[in-house]
Amino acid sequence: MLQKIYVHHYYSISLFYKLAHNTTERVYSLNNDIGSVFCLYNGKKFEFIFNPELNDNNDGIHLIDFLSINYQLYKNAEYSEIDCVNFQKDQTAHRAGGPFGTNDIPIMKWIADKLQNKKKWIILLLRTEKSFIKYDWPQYYQIMDLENQIARCKNHYIVSDNLFLNDTVESNYPNHYFVLTNTIHQWNELLSIRWYYEFKNIYEKLNPPYDLCFSMRYHKKNRTALIKELANLKNNRIFLSRTDNCKNKEFYKEEIDLKKFKNINLNEWEGRDFADISWVENVEHYLDYIMRILPMSKLHILSETWDWFDGELTSNYLSEKTYGLILAKIPFISTHTYPLKIVEKALGVEQHPFYKEISECGVDVKKFVNFVKKFLDNFDENHKLCENWSNECHTQLTNKINSENSLLDIILNDFKKNNKIFKKNII
Repeated sequence: MLQKIYVHHYYSISLFYKLAHNTTERVYSLNNDIGSVFCLYNGKKFEFIFNPELNDNNDGIHLIDFLSINYQLYKNAEYSEIDCVNFQKDQTAHRAGGPFGTNDIPIMKWIADKLQNKKKWIILLLRTEKSFIKYDWPQYYQIMDLENQIARCKNHYIVSDNLFLNDTVESNYPNHYFVLTNTIHQWNELLSIRWYYEFKNIYEKLNPPYDLCFSMRYHKKNRTALIKELANLKNNRIFLSRTDNCKNKEFYKEEIDLKKFKNINLNEWEGRDFADISWVENVEHYLDYIMRILPMSKLHILSETWDWFDGELTSNYLSEKTYGLILAKIPFISTHTYPLKIVEKALGVEQHPFYKEISECGVDVKKFVNFVKKFLDNFDENHKLCENWSNECHTQLTNKINSENSLLDIILNDFKKNNKIFKKNII
């Protein structure tokens, strides 16, 4: 029996890979990015029908993708109803562009408005940001406003990159589904995350000059405090770096003070002539990170987006910072436990070997730096523990990327909840 999926967007190769990776026997019937792609997945026949026009055909499943709306704002006249600030051709800024909520909420509202009289559509909500805040603190009004729009879609399937870490809270979202492999393809579309995987082939042949590295791009209060404390250790086994391609308020506030630290390297974008990489084609500001920062150290300190949060988060997402390190097979410790919890649950791996020590630090920078000092005292053994864990994470993630399709698995399972969905692959 043929399973039809009506994809209410124009066809693009990145969208197709995001939806239909690991399918086989593909047959394309497209004209001007509208039409069908026939394929097989786990012995099941699928037809992906790409057409931006909304319809009520009842012989298949309907799907609408949050970020594809942003990417195709200039291409689909119907999107002119959406009150976005970046309504111009080829503007595909992160998080749908602009300050948080500027575009996200209007797009989600448009989806909720259009689907309010429909049922059982798939809303692919791979925003690469936190989407649920109702049961967390602090309750940012922008995320709460977004979640209120998401809540209007209770008759539909919300498929997202956010994973719930609290079972009780998750029970309040019965129509929510986490998809791992589709999330990786979303990051590939957004930030070309595949290059982290390619860098693995280089990294495993290196002998990095430093034992430990902490780097930061977006200057946040907790990150600037941490890099200063690490710099004060004056330990020549630690490589410290920050970049000047993301000049927010914290950057300007701390610029003079940070320049005083001779052991904090500046990853400069704007230079003279050949040294100027601000105009060179890049991978959304991250190719320099892969080339200049990742090779410097045997182990990295991961500072995820919400690591400033003092407490347990009931749900969150992982950014390219975590997925990238795993794809590159680079060992790391984390400044917060939530990324480690998500990795453990999503990949079915054992707990990070230093989860307990990291948990005891909370968000106290001085405690974390003391942990780093003790870690370095027995670095070889501790590095090996982290390396073994990272290798297992890499194996599990790449196996899933290369053999599974989380979205199609959910469809084939008829959207039944399965607590064992995050099973560990047996190799």
